[in-house]
Amino acid sequence: AAKSDSWKTIASRLEVEGMFNVNSTSVTAWRALLGHARNQKVPFMKDSGVAWSVDLSNSSDYPFSRFSIAGDSEAKSAGSSGAFPGATEFSGYRILDEKLLDALATEIVKQVRLRGPFLSLSEFINRQLSSGDLALAGTIQAALNAIAKSTSTNPYAGIVAANNNLSSANPASAGDAEYKFPDAAVGQATYGLPGWTRQADVLRALAPIMTARDDTFTIRAYGDARDKSGNITARATCEAVVRRTAEYLDPADLPELTGTPTRPINQAFGRRFQLVSFRWLSPAEL
Repeated sequence: AAKSDSWKTIASRLEVEGMFNVNSTSVTAWRALLGHARNQKVPFMKDSGVAWSVDLSNSSDYPFSRFSIAGDSEAKSAGSSGAFPGATEFSGYRILDEKLLDALATEIVKQVRLRGPFLSLSEFINRQLSSGDLALAGTIQAALNAIAKSTSTNPYAGIVAANNNLSSANPASAGDAEYKFPDAAVGQATYGLPGWTRQADVLRALAPIMTARDDTFTIRAYGDARDKSGNITARATCEAVVRRTAEYLDPADLPELTGTPTRPINQAFGRRFQLVSFRWLSPAEL
């Protein structure tokens, strides 16, 4: 029979394969993660002049859409949702090319080094409640802001130009914001439109596999034998893959326990680890 408190304990039984640790400082790993969207077709709203309908784009790499159905075709294309050529810059979805993703991965790693290690996804996603650059935006948003400031990688030049043609309003100044840290509110008036890719747009697809810690670890150990003179006569290196499970060493404490375990061995050593694999490494692998 189902327990009435299962909604509180189910997390102790869930496992996800292929999680990505946000504390990674590998540009290659981040670039592979950001490039997940290959050969995708994006549904978008289309105006035939008589009625609205949902159309499907051609296969494209690296689209980032704000919504499950985009408000228009790709930004920079000739769309149908407005009476001026730049309409898709405001309401369409954005495609980040290879160059932009390379730059974004590099900037994310810079931010991880500045802000990490992250003890939770909240620390990774949210801006710091302090002052200075780390309080302006979260990790991915700060990286997106950095590529937007570069003349060589800025994908939003079109949307800013189109907005300037429509309005003479200048970006908000820090003094106009009613915040404890008003500098965090400074930005372009077009920020937030679907054509301006934000951190939430990137996280929408990546959030299910992101984690701030791992439960599977690769451990390598080295040992050598020496003679009386201290010369090495033999050496060996091994590699073990271990996985932390939900169960405690002493099963008297249940895995879904949310408080302090009652058994001394569990208080000292916590959860049980499983040895997934073990092997000896050859010198060529080191």
